[in-house]
Amino acid sequence: MIEPLSNQPHFWQVSSDNQTYTELCNALYERELLRLAKMSAEQLPLLQKRLAALPFYIRRAAANIITCHSELKLDSQNASWYYKQPASCPARKQQADPIASFYHKSARPGLIVPLYAEQLTLEHIVLDTVDELDIAGERLHCNEHGWFSYNGTPLEHNNASKFLLKPNKAIMTAACCGHQWLNNERKAPRVLSLRELLLTSRLNWQNFAKPYPPPHPLK
Repeated sequence: MIEPLSNQPHFWQVSSDNQTYTELCNALYERELLRLAKMSAEQLPLLQKRLAALPFYIRRAAANIITCHSELKLDSQNASWYYKQPASCPARKQQADPIASFYHKSARPGLIVPLYAEQLTLEHIVLDTVDELDIAGERLHCNEHGWFSYNGTPLEHNNASKFLLKPNKAIMTAACCGHQWLNNERKAPRVLSLRELLLTSRLNWQNFAKPYPPPHPLK
């Protein structure tokens, strides 16, 4: 017996999680395709490989964001986290000794770390991961941003405008939400890279020294 049309489920009648997942995927595709369209001529040989990998990373990012336990609010239509932005960058309150103490105790490969970045008075905080340690030299290497001493000091010419921070709620909130300040005034949030979004979904807000492990690849 065929059910009346009014009783049949429709393909658009999805759960809230499914709708959020779809919105996240759409926003991420739009964002990443625009980013790839702006690749330099030198990067064009990598375009085919990056396009092929894009569906995997977008599906994984969307699934991770939906299931993660974050203290922030999610804007699924823009694939971003949001929270009230403080009047000034919270990195200004950090000092070298507490930073060094944290990394002496907690530095290990896979640790998600915040980095203060400043360029022409524009301030923001980015996320990266530790991939190498030099315990004797009291320094660590971040996957994307290079070497830093345990007290936060940059150790390379290419990362001289950055500073390693101790993670706390204010710092990680600013990083996840893309908060920015220009000349000590709030500015519109920056858009996080797909890689940073994946890192935000692994943060352990109860203990930043113990982030959640990377998920198994999507099938």
